[in-house]
Formats: sequence, C-alpha cells, structure tokens
Amino acid sequence: MEVKNKVLTCLLLLFNCIAVAKDSIPHEDIMFACVAELSRHVKDDVVIGDIKKQCNEKIQDPLEKRILLEKSVSSNPFAILPHKPNYILPFTFFDANEVPYKDALQGYKLEDLEAKFQVSLKHVITRDVFIENLDIYVAFTATSWWQAYNSDISAAFRETNYEPEIILSYKNPWSFFGLTIDHSTLSFNHQSNGQAGELSRSWNRIIAGVTIVDDNLIWNINTWYRIPEESKLSTGDPSGDDNPNIENYMGYGELGLLWKVSPNHNIDFMFRNNLKSDNKGAIQIGWSFPLYTHLRGYVEYFNGYGESLIYYNENVSRIGIGVKLTDWL
Repeated sequence: MEVKNKVLTCLLLLFNCIAVAKDSIPHEDIMFACVAELSRHVKDDVVIGDIKKQCNEKIQDPLEKRILLEKSVSSNPFAILPHKPNYILPFTFFDANEVPYKDALQGYKLEDLEAKFQVSLKHVITRDVFIENLDIYVAFTATSWWQAYNSDISAAFRETNYEPEIILSYKNPWSFFGLTIDHSTLSFNHQSNGQAGELSRSWNRIIAGVTIVDDNLIWNINTWYRIPEESKLSTGDPSGDDNPNIENYMGYGELGLLWKVSPNHNIDFMFRNNLKSDNKGAIQIGWSFPLYTHLRGYVEYFNGYGESLIYYNENVSRIGIGVKLTDWL
C-alpha cells in the first residue's frame, strides 16, 4: 500500500506540472547555435541578418534543431552529448518472468514492481570525414532493470544491457526514389548483459538507419545484419552463441516514429516484427512532456519480445512512469 501511495503521489506531481511547463529549449538558444554553426561556413562580408534568415528556416525542422545544438557544444571539453534518451522510471509494473532465473533465485521471488533507467552518451571522434557532414561517433548505452523494492534479494539489479557502438553519421539530405532522407547512419553495435553461464546474452550487429522528417512526424528505420557466431558445444561452454535464433524474436530491423504533438509534448513509437509465419515482435509507446527547465516527465509502455536480452525469447508487458533527462528531440 505504501508503494502504491508513492506511485499515486508521483502521478499527481507530474500531471500538475504539465499545465505550467514551458518549452525546455528556449528559441534564443537554438538561434544562437544555428548562427554560430552557419558563421563557420560563410564569407566575411555576409551580414548577421542574412544568417538569421537562413536560421529561421532551418530551426523549423525538429531534427535540424538537435543537430545544431549538438554541434554548438561538441567542441566543449566539459560537455557530453546524449545519444538515445536518458531517463529514470522509478516505478514500472510487469509480470515478472522467473524462467531465466530459476537457478539463480534459489527459491526467492521477483517482484512485479521495479525501477528502470537508461544512460546513453556519445562522443564525436571526427567531423567531415572525406565530405562535409560525414561524422564518426562512438556511443555507449546502459539500460538497467532494478528490483529496488525487493528486500528479499537485497534490492538487486536484475538485468543490465550494455551497448557500445561505432557510428558513421551522414547529416546531409539525399533523395531515394523521390523520398528525402534527412539523416543516415551505419554502425557496428555490440550488446551484452555482462553475465556469465546460463544468464549470459550477447550479439553483434551491423546496423543501417535512415531518418525522414515530415513536418512534426520523424520516421526512423533501422535494419540490421547479425554477425554469426559458432554454436555452443555444451550448455556451460563460455564461447559460442548465448542466444541462438535471436532474430526469430527480434527480427531484422525496427520502425520508429516520433510525433511532436506540440513544441512541448512528444509521443514516440517503436515497432519490431520477425515477418515470419510464427509471428513475434514488439511495440513500445512513450509520452514525454516538460516539467521544469530541461527535466521532462515520461510514461512508457512496452509489449512483446526483446525488452531486454535476458527476455529476448520471452514475452514481456510493462508500463512505467518517471522522468527524462534528455529526449530524442
């Protein structure tokens, strides 16, 4: 009952803040970032008024806003760029599946209430490789599921997924059969849960992605190729494939959509499917809204396979509420 009261209090605080919240990125900050970036590429006789006119057009594009803001701070040695969203969900509810943990739990139970959080950062290795706006990044994402309210197992971290990657990013628009591609990426991605033995999960992928901006709708399409691994010789073999046939559950790509309902409210959507007769996939829906300064409220719902590596072949349904420190856009 005490935990439920905390959840209700959290909900009330979040929704009370929605009506009075302001845009988390002031217009003048975006304009300053745009003017600073464009000034690097114009002749000395171009007046500031002409640069501002160009910026007024550029900053109507929500993806362009993020790119400009990132460029404005990327050379600052005291600034770290976000990659995927950074968030904390103190309260998430799911039907705790104990199948993968049957030996590790030793008779104890998982609780349906747990916390989830994600830390995701990136760093620019070099800009304008060979051509303008072709950049190389390194990124790291860690997502954790924490049995914070389960004193029987010492409030243990149930699962953490680690995801380092190297990314080639091209930010110039180009056309594909008449469709404008606003942003393109090619990356090498490793994902692991850092466990050993029967709880170990990992895979390596080459991921190609494109982003398409259609007014307040931002579409992101990723497709991947899994780098093959040898089969294990035995269950306890430390080498070999920890999660065979993961593609049957995670598929070979995912579709993402971000809808900027207003300057302050975002709804994001993720869809995966294996596109096979034995159909398996996943959906995720999130809503983020400003609370104060750069802090945003966040509600997330997930249903399907592959929420985490330990559950790559288990169906999970989860809803959570908390705050975002950084959003997609």
